[in-house]
Amino acid sequence: MNCAAHERTSAYLDGELDAAESANAERHIAGCAECQSLVLAAERASEALRAPAARLGAPPHLKAEIARRLAREAATPTPRPSMRPRDRFWLGAGVGAGATALAASLALVAAPLAISESWTTQLADAHVRALMDGATIQVASSNHHTVKPWFAGRAPLSPPVHDFAAQGFPLAGGRVDTIGGRRAAVVVYRHGAHEIDLFVWPKPALLRPAATERRGYGLRTWTRGDLAFAAVSDTAPEELARFEGLVEGARE
Repeated sequence: MNCAAHERTSAYLDGELDAAESANAERHIAGCAECQSLVLAAERASEALRAPAARLGAPPHLKAEIARRLAREAATPTPRPSMRPRDRFWLGAGVGAGATALAASLALVAAPLAISESWTTQLADAHVRALMDGATIQVASSNHHTVKPWFAGRAPLSPPVHDFAAQGFPLAGGRVDTIGGRRAAVVVYRHGAHEIDLFVWPKPALLRPAATERRGYGLRTWTRGDLAFAAVSDTAPEELARFEGLVEGARE
């Protein structure tokens, strides 16, 4: 790729840029065909790895055939003929090319995982930072007619806002935070003595649905249309999963 901004575009996909740098990267990508191709390739790689076919193992007959051939080769070792220096050179080149191809394949598989971990770590850090600063709520209300309009002009989207008090998750308010250089709406809920932050922001290219833990806090991330969601809390994992189900079940 000849574009001088290739590394910046990669950093943008990894969620490593701050808000100003992300805005510059997005403007560049909008007018750069090469960087648009890079983003598209990253999205396709992520989608391919999420597809069921990507997780299928080898069929039994193939495994049996491979095992049979390996056993046969192990039982009948072949003497290695002496090689001229030129032959050794080409053998080494072939081994090197094979190793390079293997490394590239492993990098393709590992990259989306690393990006996903980067996003979830940033989400946990944002949750912890707000708790430590005492700034988890910028608009305090249990009325969704108060909380939802508050995000207008402050967040790049209008997040779904519902009160789940009857199910044990009362609405407490909201705030605006920054994740991976992107502004996100954060709808805040209570669950007993626990706080649940529901982050909502424009879906990044490589965020994958996940249930994980970072910094001792549970996270559940998912997507809907062009939006990304993340619920972060120190409540029990099964309660956080129940909360996700409530959010997904309460479509606006």
